Amino acid sequence: MLRYFIILVTFVIALPANAQDSCEFSNDNECDEVRYGGQGYCDDGTDTTDCRLVSQGISDDSCQWANDGECDEFRYGRGGACLDGSDTTDCLQWQADRERNFMERALALELENDVIRSLGNNTCRWNNDDECDDGNLGGTGACTPGTDASDCIALVNGSAGAADGDNSCLYANDNECDEARFGGGGYCADGTDANDCSAGEANISETPTGGPGDTCEYANDNECDELRYGGGDYCAEGTDTTDCRQLAAGLDDDSCQWANDNECDELRYGGGGACVDGSDSTDCNNYGNSPEALARLLELVPDTLRAQLGDDSCEYANDAECDDVNFGGTVYCTPGTDASDCRAMALGGEDSCRWANDNECDEPGIGTNNCTSGTDVTDCADVAYLRNRTDTCSTAFDGVCNEAIGGDNTCEAFTDTADCLGRSRPAGLENHFFGRDDRFLVDATQMPWRAIGSIDGYCTGTLVGPSLVLTAAHCVFDEDNHLITPDFFYAGQSLGNNMGEAKVRSAYAFPGYTPDSAPAGGGNGDDWALLELASPLGDQVGYLNVHELTATELTQIGRSGLIVNQAGYSWDTGDNLSGNSGCRIVQAFNDSSVLHECDTAKGDSGSPFLLNLNGEWNVVALDSQFFDAEDEKSPFGQANLAVDSRAFAAEVAARQ
Repeated sequence: MLRYFIILVTFVIALPANAQDSCEFSNDNECDEVRYGGQGYCDDGTDTTDCRLVSQGISDDSCQWANDGECDEFRYGRGGACLDGSDTTDCLQWQADRERNFMERALALELENDVIRSLGNNTCRWNNDDECDDGNLGGTGACTPGTDASDCIALVNGSAGAADGDNSCLYANDNECDEARFGGGGYCADGTDANDCSAGEANISETPTGGPGDTCEYANDNECDELRYGGGDYCAEGTDTTDCRQLAAGLDDDSCQWANDNECDELRYGGGGACVDGSDSTDCNNYGNSPEALARLLELVPDTLRAQLGDDSCEYANDAECDDVNFGGTVYCTPGTDASDCRAMALGGEDSCRWANDNECDEPGIGTNNCTSGTDVTDCADVAYLRNRTDTCSTAFDGVCNEAIGGDNTCEAFTDTADCLGRSRPAGLENHFFGRDDRFLVDATQMPWRAIGSIDGYCTGTLVGPSLVLTAAHCVFDEDNHLITPDFFYAGQSLGNNMGEAKVRSAYAFPGYTPDSAPAGGGNGDDWALLELASPLGDQVGYLNVHELTATELTQIGRSGLIVNQAGYSWDTGDNLSGNSGCRIVQAFNDSSVLHECDTAKGDSGSPFLLNLNGEWNVVALDSQFFDAEDEKSPFGQANLAVDSRAFAAEVAARQ
């Protein structure tokens, strides 16, 4: 018996008078307004053209590609050649076919009716991609539970092999795990390579025998994009094989036909890409990012300017960031001691970085840090005015410019940015603001702010007991992923003072924590830790209670968001505590992580999100990390991630 999950809207919803196409995802044929069944990437009234049919309850065949036997609507994950609602007949048939295929497979596996019902339907846009996206069934969480049945059928309890799945994949039993859920290349649907994946991540495939090795969209461009071989991580392991063939074999030679022509032709060094990475070694050692190449570039600088650049004797030299204030850098190097990093800035900037002209600013401080200062000027043009600017002045965020230019000269230059330049912020900044910087300087002498403190000047923590501090797990691990114990916790630090300090006696991190980020809802709720202080500082300055989010509050997050306050030690506010008032937690996942829209920056890691209950402030989450925009239109491109109190409330209570 076939099951159909088509809901026809028969009433007309009037569009607001001010409807427009101001959303960044407008005019792509996909309705992204949640009120019309979209993914919610556009606010109501900002994706009008794409929603013109579905907003009126129209489902017709007005698309020029209608009735060609292929569903072309974006809302079904089918390419988007047709506007949502304009390829109805084809999409109804396509949906019916995938339900039929699902039922045939379920019957072949002899699944019980209750098991079939637990799988749900196939209405998720990421259905039929061979990856289970139902978080309740062990998938990525990208699909609403119960909407990715076909991809998850081999994982549900009660199927052949129970939760381990079966071996129906073409590449099963080849001693390589090919399931995406275990980090394999995705050549097998989740649950169909059971024997090979029984050891989980210990047996991951690279390119299965006879399988595709160039499936990445950036394959065959002569640039190796796999992270394990030094690429930019734009391709998953085993999907850029041809481009990575030299580096994978450990070769760095002159096998390219254009080698030894005194021009570096490898894309990894910013060359034109005529040679595959690793095949133009001699030319690229002279002209690439090697020490020899950097020395050669300095030799090309005019003599007078070269003398001003000086040498690389500064301790911060060769870190890709210009630290010579004479060339627009920071003040961390004595003028004339950071030559290589400041070369491009001294010349007025250029687009010599390999990631130049990719529409993303990659320079330090204002971008991703993938390019040396001044080598990505076109992409960084909109944010260059914020280079080396901070809000470290004690009167920052008060609405009055206190710098010398345009102000009363009571703040040092570049330290009162929000007041002197305004709070609007271009997209693409490394700081994680939502169009504008809404932070303010917090009075750290008052509760609840005085219970928040700095951990050795690089992370934020909160007193949640007389001697107990809550923070992020990644704040207590070093670069080699070893647990470390910070030295001191400074409560209520701000304006050069603090309300009290204590030595840290020990650190505890959730045992399951790893530094790797998972997909949405895929295990990011482990990033929390507790510090035990050597003295009961909380009895002196006060501490906050932890409130575990309730089912009602979680429902509110999903509907309209939960209003909270947040405060932490952002990198650009020095030792001053900056915060947000009335920002929102907007999405909750089953792994005890949430997305929020509070303006945060580096240094805010571990900072608390506070909910007022009956007149008292309670900790309900802590800041964890920022996710760059992912493929499609991921919500991670629009919000920051925090770990909520469901993860740590019990442990905090047990240790108080």
